[in-house]
Amino acid sequence: MIPATKDRVLVALVCGFCYVNFGGGVFHYDDFHSLVENPHVRSLANIPAFFADPTYFSADIEKKMYRPLLLVTYALQYAVHGYEPLGFLLINLLLHVAASLLVGALATAVLGVRQAGLAAALFFAAHPLATEPVNYISSRSESLAACFYLATILCYWRDRHGAALSLFGLGMLVKSVVLTAPIVLWAGDRWLRREHRSWRIYAPFAGMGTAYLILISYNRFLTGSLVAPARDWTTQFLTQLKVPVYYVQLMASPWRLNVEHQFVEVVDWANAAVWAGGLFAASLSAIAWMGRRRMPGFALLWSAVALLPTTLMPLNVLVNERRLYLVVAALALVVGYVHGRINYRWGYVWLACAMSLCLQRNMIWESDLRLWQDAVSKAPNMYRVQANLGKALQLNGRWDEALEAYGRAIELEGRRVDAFNNMATIFHLQGDIDRAIVWYGKALERDSGLEEVHHNLGDAYAQKGWHEQAVASYRRAIDHDDSKGDTWSNYGLSLYKVGDLEGAETAYRRASELLPDQAEPYNNLGNIYADRGDWSGAEVLYRQALACNPEEKAQVLANLGDLYRKQQRFDEGRRALNQAIDLEGEQAEWYFRLGQLERAADRGEAAVVVLAKAIAMDSTHVAARTHRAEMAVATGAYDRAIADFGIAVAVDPANSRAWFGLGKALEDTEEWRGAVQAYRQFLVHWPKDDARARHVRERLRANEER
Repeated sequence: MIPATKDRVLVALVCGFCYVNFGGGVFHYDDFHSLVENPHVRSLANIPAFFADPTYFSADIEKKMYRPLLLVTYALQYAVHGYEPLGFLLINLLLHVAASLLVGALATAVLGVRQAGLAAALFFAAHPLATEPVNYISSRSESLAACFYLATILCYWRDRHGAALSLFGLGMLVKSVVLTAPIVLWAGDRWLRREHRSWRIYAPFAGMGTAYLILISYNRFLTGSLVAPARDWTTQFLTQLKVPVYYVQLMASPWRLNVEHQFVEVVDWANAAVWAGGLFAASLSAIAWMGRRRMPGFALLWSAVALLPTTLMPLNVLVNERRLYLVVAALALVVGYVHGRINYRWGYVWLACAMSLCLQRNMIWESDLRLWQDAVSKAPNMYRVQANLGKALQLNGRWDEALEAYGRAIELEGRRVDAFNNMATIFHLQGDIDRAIVWYGKALERDSGLEEVHHNLGDAYAQKGWHEQAVASYRRAIDHDDSKGDTWSNYGLSLYKVGDLEGAETAYRRASELLPDQAEPYNNLGNIYADRGDWSGAEVLYRQALACNPEEKAQVLANLGDLYRKQQRFDEGRRALNQAIDLEGEQAEWYFRLGQLERAADRGEAAVVVLAKAIAMDSTHVAARTHRAEMAVATGAYDRAIADFGIAVAVDPANSRAWFGLGKALEDTEEWRGAVQAYRQFLVHWPKDDARARHVRERLRANEER
């Protein structure tokens, strides 16, 4: 670290001032799949698996990465404070403070001047390009890897090679960019320290780097990345030739920062920007070579080496600011090198301006909506910017504006799936299920292998009551990704609706394995056991459900109350249903079920009172009206009964029980014409040839003989 304690305090204070207003931060795009929606970070028991399986990095197995130490930090923090963004951001800030101090220590070690180290540390601490690694939780991979990278170089330069080797190994477990650190060590020896050391000094680093490459090949992280690159290698090469110019501009004028920049691929050699970029890169290489004995030349080499992995590997995002974190560290060494030649007043002016830019940029990161609105104003022709703005607008309930943003995204790049899926989701939320189904279909035309879209389409079919189609969609979702408990649970419900109880039970059991803390799978399994008459098995499952998350507690208690009613355990059932009512008293369904229980317990007056409450809460509750009407018939209150039956069949014309009750009430009051119509409707909707159907046919024949 920087030798003087007061210098360290000053650097920490500058960092703190630069980010004093970042506390309103939230989770952003990649944070959701890698942290918020990632079940693996919610248990410390998964930590050993982080080091073996790259799919633990994300809730989406297609976004796997091998960054086990990063996941360890997430898991430890989740264990302490759950999903509180401020806690994650504070650790990001502390990492930036640590990186700033390490930069200062490096500058002091190589230049031998304390003031040079302080200048380098302050430059790095206040540079606005650090705002993304601090404000964006997923960018912790950059700052944490940088800390290991810088500490590796510092320990090596202090001849603590064992510590340097250990830090190098740990750093690669954060991000693969640390793999390039030995090149910087070698260049530092040759260029700055002018020492030609034996290859034996570097061999352990080379061996550990080789072991890392073997490891990420064995766990299929590296091979998976190479199998499906984001673009072909020629396009990658031509596009990356433009990058050095752009990055130099960003570092020199960091007031047009953006979460995604207006930077496009190049596929043609006859592109002026490619040739200009190539000449610029060649010029930088020449400068680096000519100045290799001095800090500026070394810093240029360091910058090129730090950017080497993203230059060679075709990634989805062409350029971004967080990749420059280590490059800014190299530039900070140059600032330390020239600090004695710069008027301090200009240094103070730069520091004040840089801190002001950081404070302004922090406010942009305070919400997803503001972040992407800012991005659209600076890069309106980027698909991802428009699509993410649409998502932010959607989450803020501004659906019409979100649809417009998704429409612009589709115009920019019509082959991408997520905008189509998100448009379908909005129509789904608006209740326009038919339109949603059409847009889900358009999404699947572009990529039929997305589990999420098949799942959403299954939900839409289920809402339409098309359970056979829902089963097929959920099955396709599971074929693509069988690790989603919600999909298994919804699949089980649709199987239950089509009468496949065995298949539903299998699906629910799989859902309970994947969602052991969720009540729904246990509750639904309990329903299957109750339908089979296995009362004890159903009760055990309902009790398991009650031990899970409290959001489903009222529903489970109501089901348990129904179970006790069927067993004639009326006191226990009454207690369970009253508990459900206490939890969610506005639910008409719970009052209806309590009314059913009171009726079964032969407490007619209590049943009528409770059923009346259900109807008062929901005048269209068909079952409550039908039960109250049947009780009215039993007491001779035919006017009330006929009125309730009439409302029930008006709301649900296919309700055979209400039609039968209406026919009987009308027959009892000798209104034969109405009774005949009601009985005929009953026969239309009643599928069974049982005693009730035979009774109705007999009464109709008797009427014809009158």
